[in-house]
Amino acid sequence: MCAEGLSAIIRRNEMSGLLHGCRIARGAPVISHLLFADDCYFFFRATMAEANVMKCILDRYADISGQVINFNKSAITFSSNTGEEARREVCSQLQVVENMSPGKYLGMSMSIGRKKNEVFNFLVDRIEQKLQTWRMQNISKVGKVILLKGAAQTVPNFWMQLFLISLEICDSIEKKMNSYWWGVVLNGCRGVGFVK
Repeated sequence: MCAEGLSAIIRRNEMSGLLHGCRIARGAPVISHLLFADDCYFFFRATMAEANVMKCILDRYADISGQVINFNKSAITFSSNTGEEARREVCSQLQVVENMSPGKYLGMSMSIGRKKNEVFNFLVDRIEQKLQTWRMQNISKVGKVILLKGAAQTVPNFWMQLFLISLEICDSIEKKMNSYWWGVVLNGCRGVGFVK
């Protein structure tokens, strides 16, 4: 049995009203599961009934596919408005531990919250690392333009397609790139700093 079979089982339970996914915004479609190459994410209400349904789905998938789910490597994360007793009951039912911080995926924290600048600072750090490597080399102005436009500016592109990046983060990225462009060159001369 493949991932499509697992999706079909989950959708069938959704259509019968036994499972409820979550919405990321008003009017957005309901998401009940995300399946990646080696990771699966399931979204459901933190109730004993839905935890029991999810446990049955996972047990059925294991029986049919022959793949055993490693609950020691599995974890659950709750929304901030979930009560302590509900958390304990669901963790006990699914035999998983609660993970306070869901970690990172593709370099970014999986829980963003309200402090978006802290979350997206990794973009500024990643660009700074690239620029630091390039500073060590004797690169012509044409080479610098190619590196800045072809490599440094592409770092935040993926995330900017998904999220509204704050102006503060964009300004930090621009300052790093300007610093590289107008910074000290190998012969000790500084470039010309223009005033806006």
